[in-house]
Amino acid sequence: MKRPSRVRLGRIGIATVLALVIGASAPSLSSNLTATAASEPQMVYPASGNIQSKVGDGCRGNYRAHDGIDISGAGGTPIVASYDGVIKSRTANSGYGNYTDVEHAGGYVTRYAHMASPGMYAPGTRVVRGQQIGVVGNTGNSPAYHLHFEVRLRGAVYTAVNNGFVCLSNVVRGASLPLYFPGLGAGQAPGVASADYTGDRNADLLEIAGNGALRLRPGTGAGRFSSGTTLFAGWGDTRRHLTHTDFNSDGKADILVARSDAALEFYAGNGTGGFASAASVGNGWYSMLHVVSGADYTGDGKQDVLGVSASGILTIYRGNGFGRFGSPHITVGGGWQSYHFLVGGDFDNDGSGDLMAVDGLGTLYFYPGSPGRFGTPRAVGSGWVEFTALTGGVDYNGDGLADLVARTPAGQLYFYPGLGNGNVGTRSLISADWADQLAIE
Repeated sequence: MKRPSRVRLGRIGIATVLALVIGASAPSLSSNLTATAASEPQMVYPASGNIQSKVGDGCRGNYRAHDGIDISGAGGTPIVASYDGVIKSRTANSGYGNYTDVEHAGGYVTRYAHMASPGMYAPGTRVVRGQQIGVVGNTGNSPAYHLHFEVRLRGAVYTAVNNGFVCLSNVVRGASLPLYFPGLGAGQAPGVASADYTGDRNADLLEIAGNGALRLRPGTGAGRFSSGTTLFAGWGDTRRHLTHTDFNSDGKADILVARSDAALEFYAGNGTGGFASAASVGNGWYSMLHVVSGADYTGDGKQDVLGVSASGILTIYRGNGFGRFGSPHITVGGGWQSYHFLVGGDFDNDGSGDLMAVDGLGTLYFYPGSPGRFGTPRAVGSGWVEFTALTGGVDYNGDGLADLVARTPAGQLYFYPGLGNGNVGTRSLISADWADQLAIE
């Protein structure tokens, strides 16, 4: 739970000035040497041309019943595989014309349709990202030369692919798509890894019970949680700012928590519901108004930590990928003391950490993130003043998108599915027995 600030709550404007600081007002940090991390799995544009249509979008202010991206281009120009995989099919029909499907680890399949001729490789052939697999054509139900590029996840059209394309813009074959595909390749969606304590690829929930015990509630992968098991006792009066993270980049969920003597504790998860002994990684964190993690806020592929000081200054504390902090840390700006809750995660599915924030009037704001800063906030909901706890930024229902979980004073816990564009869908009741928890995360 991101605890309410202890100062006046109200809507404010927030500066997003980026500055590098090492100031006396910041908590002290323990640092280790940094190392270069591998980049996250990322697709590339399969062809060069102009974006003429997207999923459900005719690109001219009109709806179109369409399952992919149309990239207009000259006939005979190359089509490349967007990511490593295996040729799943090479066939034709009256709609798609000549098309090839490539199957990728993580449950993704990409389709390349209206090719001039059957794909270059037979089913079972392994291909790599950027390798040519065909040429642009005008076969099947096609009005002109173009590539129909389609992405499916576990059999369903992956509509979030729209976020990687801009209508009527030009794209270049082989250039990286500005979009993170959760779980692509052998990796795991950052939002899942940040809260999957049991290793089943479902995001879990932590709670500090009324008796002070830290308990783990395994997620079912359908927006619900199983019965809890006790991890540690005595946290009720000695810990705050309980935060989920994958702070050592091993794909296993860890815990960060501020101890009452001001130390920031790091508990490395073992992926089977257990944790290593606590390591102190910094001091001065107990008095912070908010502590948030679970995403990469600097663009280096490592999860970072956000802290809001008592004076309302938001700072990005750079993670080094080994359970410690690197440098320099980044001051984002002031005025954040007026927010009741802050929740971190990649809510627009572009690979950069974002923020959800609830002000004193109960308005829910989405702050789109980019490395080292946040963009202009957008109101995405109202009435959130009723909640006494809010967490999320991870995928609770298995669709690869970051969700939210919120609790009312009466103990009703609600699930809000993320839509992958900074918005959340219609809520559903998880259960009504959460009133006694001191914190949820």
